[in-house]
Amino acid sequence: MLSGLIDPDRARALMEARDGGLFAERLLDLAQSVAGVDELFACRVVGDVPQTLASGSDLGDASDRAHAYASRFHRSDPAQDARRAAHPGSGFACRIPADAIVLSPYRKLCFEKPCFAEKICFGWQFGDDCLMVTFYHRQSREHVDIAQLGGLAQLAITGLRQILAAPSDAGIVPRLERRLADAHPVLTPRERAVCARSMAGHPARAIAEDLRIAQSSVLTYRQRAYLKLGVSRSADLLAAVMT
Repeated sequence: MLSGLIDPDRARALMEARDGGLFAERLLDLAQSVAGVDELFACRVVGDVPQTLASGSDLGDASDRAHAYASRFHRSDPAQDARRAAHPGSGFACRIPADAIVLSPYRKLCFEKPCFAEKICFGWQFGDDCLMVTFYHRQSREHVDIAQLGGLAQLAITGLRQILAAPSDAGIVPRLERRLADAHPVLTPRERAVCARSMAGHPARAIAEDLRIAQSSVLTYRQRAYLKLGVSRSADLLAAVMT
């Protein structure tokens, strides 16, 4: 593969994602194929406070690591020094090995426990905020194609900027839940919650994170609801509720 280029079809699928969970899944898939990435984390930083935008991993406890970083460990992250040094309208990149993390609790939870050898960070400093994408490796990779990984990070930052600019669908889910409650009282509150989010286009992984349940439970609740209502997909349910 030519250095710096990303599969156009997979790049398009990434840019079409409008949900943070689906975006993280597709970005991780691309990052794994490009550079053997094991985990990724993307955030928006306003002032010095990061807001998690996407977190993807095939390893356990990724959400715990993302929360710990965003709530307290970012203060001890060397990548934040690179961010602060960047001028508005410019990008930055840094490669940080695990042993460069001085704060012991941060190093143990976010590097030693998942066995990460390093992380590679890319970011772009806008006027009032910054978007950062971080890729984690469990093995140190001296010959990572930084140009290709940087190209992917730039694509990710553009996609995240697009998601942030899109109108929020936060009000859609409560309205769908109310419609489901009125039209189909046979559904339990949890079944309504899962179905409403499915109808709004949220993937199972994002629904699980939002409701703080297992992804397998999301599939179970959805299947139970579909059996009760005699439908096989969210589009059929949406059509029945909206008419």
